[in-house]
Amino acid sequence: MAEIYSVHFGVLNLGELPSEISEIGDDWETTFKSKRAKILTNLQRVVPDEAAYNSVIVDRSNEGYASFISESHPDYNKIMLKRKTKMPARASDYIANRDAAFAEGANFESGITQNKGAFMNNVKVILRVVGDRDKVYGAIPKLSYALDGKKELLEEILNDTYDHLITSTDLKRFFVKKAFKTSVVAIANEALAYIVYAIDAGYDDTWITSNIANVYNPMLAAMINSNTVNSELDPTACSITIEKDSTTGRWGIKLVEATPS
Repeated sequence: MAEIYSVHFGVLNLGELPSEISEIGDDWETTFKSKRAKILTNLQRVVPDEAAYNSVIVDRSNEGYASFISESHPDYNKIMLKRKTKMPARASDYIANRDAAFAEGANFESGITQNKGAFMNNVKVILRVVGDRDKVYGAIPKLSYALDGKKELLEEILNDTYDHLITSTDLKRFFVKKAFKTSVVAIANEALAYIVYAIDAGYDDTWITSNIANVYNPMLAAMINSNTVNSELDPTACSITIEKDSTTGRWGIKLVEATPS
């Protein structure tokens, strides 16, 4: 076995994201608010009056709930009676409250503004894993370039602060089919997102190792075998792992390529 490439791609810290990402939240808020009238029109078309409320919402809701709890439930008759007697009485309130909520400047628009922060928190987690190609590259696009064997392009975007290039002799295309690469990138993306959430929640490295790395690394390992890996590489010596790098101090994903001895 001869190791030809080894690199660790680390997740970004919150302060390393470009300030321009605030524009994402502004665009999200503006876009949703601009749909207010259209959403209300569609709701009014589907449920124009109290009769429609009963047929579209009450009846369908009761059918679905009855199927969910099933007649074997000991309180089935009581539960369904409560639903059938109380829900129709709310028809007029539904119509009035819905139309009021979608008035300009009312609850729909204020709710969007209130949830903008929560939306952006999730966006920031995503960007700390994938980055923003206009400004900063995250671990996932780097992994994608590495799996494609794009050595020069990859090394142009590596950053010594959060990436650790260990061996750089040669870099070959890792998988024989694009579908294998796509699956690995998806697994890694999901794992790193959970790691960022865990870091922000205050979990330590031991917890992250046990609850995230040890769960996702077997999935990644299962994707590496003689049927999936480029024949120029030794699948028994190649690896893709979720781990923390001792040099950068970052959690991320490590890729190792090796050729047969």
